[in-house]
Amino acid sequence: MRPPGQDYRLLPVALSVLAGAALSLHADWTDRAGALAAASPLLIPLLAGMGFARARARSAAVGSARREPEAGNGPGPGAAAGRPRRGAAHARRMGLACLAGLSVGWSVAWAHLQAAAPEGVRQAVASGGDVRLTAVVDEDPARAGTGCAGQVRPERMAAGRRDLPVGGHVRMLVWNMPCDARTGQRLEASGRIKPVASGRRAAGAVYARTIRIDGEPTMRARIVGRIDDALSGRLDGFPAHARGLVPGVALGRSDRLAAPLEAAMRLVQLTHLIAVSGGHVSILLAMVLGVVGRRARRTAAALSAASVCCLVALVGPEASVMRAVAMSAVVLAALALGRSTQAVSALSTATIAIVALDPWTATGYGFYLSASATLGIIVVGGPLADHLATRMPPLLAEALAIPLAAQISCLPILALFTDNGSAWGVLANALVAPVVAPLTVAGLAAALAAPWAGGVASLLLVPASMCTWWIDAVATTLSRWPGSGISNAATFAACLAILAAMLAVKRPLAALTALALLAALIWRQARSAGVDIPDGWQIVQCDVGQGAGVLVRAHGLTIMVDAGPPGEAASQCVRAAGVGSIDLLVLTHAHSDHIGGVPGVLDAADVGEVWVSPNMDPRVNGAWLDKHLTRRGITAKTVAEGEERRGRDGATAVRVLWPRGDAPPGDAEANAQSIAVRVEIPGGLLVMGDQPASSQSRFASAVEPARVMVVAHHGSADQSARLARNARPSIALVSVGENSYGHPSARMLQMYAPADLYTTRACGTIVVRGSEVTSRCERPVG
Repeated sequence: MRPPGQDYRLLPVALSVLAGAALSLHADWTDRAGALAAASPLLIPLLAGMGFARARARSAAVGSARREPEAGNGPGPGAAAGRPRRGAAHARRMGLACLAGLSVGWSVAWAHLQAAAPEGVRQAVASGGDVRLTAVVDEDPARAGTGCAGQVRPERMAAGRRDLPVGGHVRMLVWNMPCDARTGQRLEASGRIKPVASGRRAAGAVYARTIRIDGEPTMRARIVGRIDDALSGRLDGFPAHARGLVPGVALGRSDRLAAPLEAAMRLVQLTHLIAVSGGHVSILLAMVLGVVGRRARRTAAALSAASVCCLVALVGPEASVMRAVAMSAVVLAALALGRSTQAVSALSTATIAIVALDPWTATGYGFYLSASATLGIIVVGGPLADHLATRMPPLLAEALAIPLAAQISCLPILALFTDNGSAWGVLANALVAPVVAPLTVAGLAAALAAPWAGGVASLLLVPASMCTWWIDAVATTLSRWPGSGISNAATFAACLAILAAMLAVKRPLAALTALALLAALIWRQARSAGVDIPDGWQIVQCDVGQGAGVLVRAHGLTIMVDAGPPGEAASQCVRAAGVGSIDLLVLTHAHSDHIGGVPGVLDAADVGEVWVSPNMDPRVNGAWLDKHLTRRGITAKTVAEGEERRGRDGATAVRVLWPRGDAPPGDAEANAQSIAVRVEIPGGLLVMGDQPASSQSRFASAVEPARVMVVAHHGSADQSARLARNARPSIALVSVGENSYGHPSARMLQMYAPADLYTTRACGTIVVRGSEVTSRCERPVG
């Protein structure tokens, strides 16, 4: 199904450039390797160029010899050997070009890294400690869990009495920023500096304890802020789906989407609607070219380019936006010159350009998803739509083929950071496709009109709200169907079954067979995706992904420890367990993967008492939690070692083992001061927070053997062997989802090998009733 007329010659080179940049950005550089790292990338292109020139010379010599006349009347043996030799020469040239692209991507990314992290800054980040920072906000802060974090451009930075070298290319990530900070404002902060994950643009992360924002935002930030505020004001009287989806679809503002709708959209692969991408650029260019026409080539190209620049200024330079802008730049240049262009070549050129200008953008998940979806649509979607158009209306064929191609190409990347998918993703995208363009146009027009023509904006929001109602209905309905919440592998298999049915559209029996296999897969996965929670349960380890949440019944009380990450996973577990009232909610610490699901839990059940750690850093997370508890009339109680709650029979039901006394401030200590409790069920239950081994060892001597234990910090390697020996659990539970941290670790698995070990990532929700353990795993995983 290769699309006709596509030129793929530049694609391997672009992939090589991208791979070289990714390898360079994620390399773990050391001082000893610095000199080699500086020299080797510059030598490789030279060697590749020499090899390429030599191959060209050899190819020319072979071609000259081939053109010499042969004796006799036939074409001679040289002609028969010509094609293999030409193919081998082409393969050599392509290999050398890819090697050159790999080294160029490596070199460019390495040069960006050196400018972005000078030696003095790298040393300060590696050593940690407190820093003082004066900077300019480089981007509006984004919500990170229940707080906000943003990137800044340092003007001055000091560690102790030593000033650190900073320049125009250095960026720092600042946590605990005010969420209303805007690009261009000045920031003064002090706090602890930590490394960031490899591949991040920022040279380090500052966890601010004190922070001050002043000054005026940039003109662009002021204009965009005015548009945002005006649009939000006009949306106040509209339903929740409109308040979240209109800014999301039109402007890429995903922070206003209600958590249940966001979770439903993520499950059925509709979250791309709230990310500005090539669809927005295509709609905008179609409108401009429809008005101007293609005959005035230069005028059309200039107006289109100006429109795209305005769009970028409005929505910000997100990865998907920059990929679409780079591709449109290639297309517009071809339009201005009166030449044709090809989608694969345009995508390849855009990739190379973005690596050269900003390698961090080109190696982020957002860019990978956007580029892979585009390539999948070009290579598979178009030809598949043409194939289906022989048996159905072309618009329907395109509505089915395009989302299927995009979903198949994106699933391997999505599997790196999501747990579950849905067999209904293609159907969901096909159903919402007719309203996406009207919603985008109406939403953008309403946003632009809101500050100056409020009545016009309100009028435009009426059809936009009708579109968002349909998207909400589709996402919510399909996310509840059997076949949603299945594993990524099952989702991929479902997509292949749908693809097979589409390819066999001219053979009804084969198509029906593929659809029957799809139905069998959905039925099997739907049965294994969850677990029936029996009425007599003692412990329910909820499957909340990469987070924590466990329900316990002890001495007549229902106790919940942690509420999982933002979303509805924890509240769904509460409802599935038949819990309408929670006597005690223990929140071990204020990280978002432990408290993010609190609003949903408060909606699902009546909560009596809430315990929290003495250290509820980050402060913005603690403030967020207080706001939600206060709305329900709940005041959290700060607890430490020795705190107890008695059951309805007067016996101790739960006891706090850690932390001891007052906790020092600072996010670095939040894990160390998270709560650990013992719940008095038969044999005992030990529930840990995210304590590192140093904290675990400090209370390990006071730990009595426990029949069941929830292992600390999602099964990380930072575990105390002393605690494992003293607790001696028969059943060990690990609450963990898809992650890039290496959880659960091999060290933890070995440490708790004597126990029957179950992880939520492998087994889903885990129910303990007496000596019986029920989950989708037939036996322990460790």
